[in-house]
Amino acid sequence: MAEIKEIQIPYQYTPRPYQLPLLKVMDEGVKRAVIVWHRRAGKDKTCLNLTIKKMCERVGTYYYFFPTYNQGKKVLWDGIDREGKRFLEHFPDELILQKNETELKIKTRNGSLFQIIGTDNIDAIVGTNPVGCVFSEYALQNPKAWDYVRPILAENGGWAIFVFTPRGMNHGWKMLEQARASGWFNEILTVDDTHAISEEALQEEREQMPRDLFEQEYFCKFIEGAGAVFR
Repeated sequence: MAEIKEIQIPYQYTPRPYQLPLLKVMDEGVKRAVIVWHRRAGKDKTCLNLTIKKMCERVGTYYYFFPTYNQGKKVLWDGIDREGKRFLEHFPDELILQKNETELKIKTRNGSLFQIIGTDNIDAIVGTNPVGCVFSEYALQNPKAWDYVRPILAENGGWAIFVFTPRGMNHGWKMLEQARASGWFNEILTVDDTHAISEEALQEEREQMPRDLFEQEYFCKFIEGAGAVFR
């Protein structure tokens, strides 16, 4: 008889203290969350590990949205963290049934499906039935993606997380305001909240970046007209 190997999910991931509130409320059954965290706060590592856990709990399709396919491939599919670990290594080998490098898709042995989708090709999801969605860098995405997905999640009881660093007072800011008005879980974390970046590194960034850009990236300031200025 083959030996049964026990795998802990999340796999090879220890959340930082400031990441725990999001994980906790999603474990408690929260269906909508808007997360505004500063740059380099570990947004995608946290949300990916949460998604993998959810895939094991409920069989279904899970989409991880990025502004573009290429960005999703670069950041998550091929991405490596500061310790040299690939993001996809948080999927235990024993969990994976099939991996599609072209479609950025992973099928798991329990029947769940994970796929990275660029909102520059949002028609690709028409007719599908996701039960969990992460909208990464939502402030840079095509907001129509949420319009396509929201009725699906409303019908099947699925969940959605919007996670981003501000890009002016655009649809990302509007989503945060909607979350506050609707009672969704919402959170803004700056470097003062997380202490994830050293004072020395912050000082160097402060000296080399335009002030508004620094305030936006590390202190999550919603600056009117910022998108046009920074472009």
